[in-house]
Amino acid sequence: MGLNEKVTHFNQSNKQQLSDFSAVICSISLPAVFVIVLLIQYLQGDKSVQLTAVMSVISIFIFILTYTELRNFNNRSKNMAVSFVVLNLGMYFLILASNVFGPEHEMLFYIAPVAAYAILMKRLVGERIAIISTVWMALITASIFHDNFTDSFVITFLYYQLSQMVAIYFLGSLTERISLIKNSAVLLFTHWLLVIAFVIPVETEIFTLNLFLSLLFAAFSVLISIVLALGLLPLFEAALNLLTESKLLNLSNPNHPLLKKILIEAPGTYHHSVMVANLSESACEAIGANGLLARVAAYYHDVGKALRPHYFIENQQNMDNPHDDLSPEESAEIILAHPYEGAKILRQYKLPEEIIEITEQHHGTTLLGYFYHKKKKETSEVEETAFRYKGPIPQTKEAAIINICDSVEAAVRSKKSPTKQEIRKLVRSIINQRLMDEQLNDSQLALSDLKIIENSICNVLSGVFHERIDYPSESTQEKQVKEVHS
Repeated sequence: MGLNEKVTHFNQSNKQQLSDFSAVICSISLPAVFVIVLLIQYLQGDKSVQLTAVMSVISIFIFILTYTELRNFNNRSKNMAVSFVVLNLGMYFLILASNVFGPEHEMLFYIAPVAAYAILMKRLVGERIAIISTVWMALITASIFHDNFTDSFVITFLYYQLSQMVAIYFLGSLTERISLIKNSAVLLFTHWLLVIAFVIPVETEIFTLNLFLSLLFAAFSVLISIVLALGLLPLFEAALNLLTESKLLNLSNPNHPLLKKILIEAPGTYHHSVMVANLSESACEAIGANGLLARVAAYYHDVGKALRPHYFIENQQNMDNPHDDLSPEESAEIILAHPYEGAKILRQYKLPEEIIEITEQHHGTTLLGYFYHKKKKETSEVEETAFRYKGPIPQTKEAAIINICDSVEAAVRSKKSPTKQEIRKLVRSIINQRLMDEQLNDSQLALSDLKIIENSICNVLSGVFHERIDYPSESTQEKQVKEVHS
């Protein structure tokens, strides 16, 4: 193992250890605080021994489950971990504070804005983690408002759990106003339906003050949840530079300074990136990956070329190739540097780390074949590593797909009017090259995914390079008209 491989292995090992440590902190923070508070309440006589014991055991189980899920969560980052801890502890202490009015206000639990917790957890962390967290939060809130396992405990748990699940399903997107209003109405209807189902069976009359207050508190819960979600989401995005749907949409705006820089200084690269974005988004959506992330990352993946645009073939219109005056080593040095120079630019503009990582990984450790073979013609003693990108290889599905689509777009563009069969042969060849070169080993892509990706790319490219009618020239048309009238 060479020095570079040892350094890379050491860095990856340290990164994995830090990642495991952050998973432990995320998983144990809320269960530990909850159990400590629960024990204090038990010692003060506010909670029963049964509730304390069972909830403590459940806390251990939730810790193990959350740690396992987070440890296997590929998109986990430091900022995401901070968001997870802040959301958990923030919602816990908010509900704890809302219980200071005492047990005489039994309907008070209807006002707690747990739907905001579910919405933010899904947007900032992920849907799968959000579902696990909502079950845990529903159990916690039920144990806060009740001192034992009673029917009221079950009602509170069901109210919070169903409220959060509806919020996750219907309120995943907060960007469209009409959709937000409609989905908020669905959440409100769900709250009122649950309140009616829980309150009317225990009342002697249908319309009572208790029912009215419960419905009112449930409506306030929806309103507060939406306001909290809309207000806190931009704060999390700005403070932690988190990658969210709204941030991705903003970054996809063609008026973004970096995109305008690429368009003006490297127009060929810009149009190449747009095509790669179309291919990548389609392929990601076909296998259930994040299509929007792939599209936006593809827009920026070649920003490093804007520093020296004329050294890249797509920007060499009506000019001599500057590589003709350079040695293969000098040419390779320029070409191999563009992913890392691009990542440096993206950090200067404070783009999300996920997009920066894809920029660094979009060539993996592939070989710069043209200049490598050019050098081999000069001498048989050639260090292959000097003509390979330093990586790392793609670590996510989105990065791997961009890696494939980047090469496919460049290869197809070099063909003149390729047929569907030629396109499929070329796409399959590039995917097989990536597999044989072990570029997809860490990407989490299955072989079945690669077949779907191949079909998706071929469908998009077939639509771009479809057969066109060969229209006759004006003189030919006039000749045909004369023949018809003669």
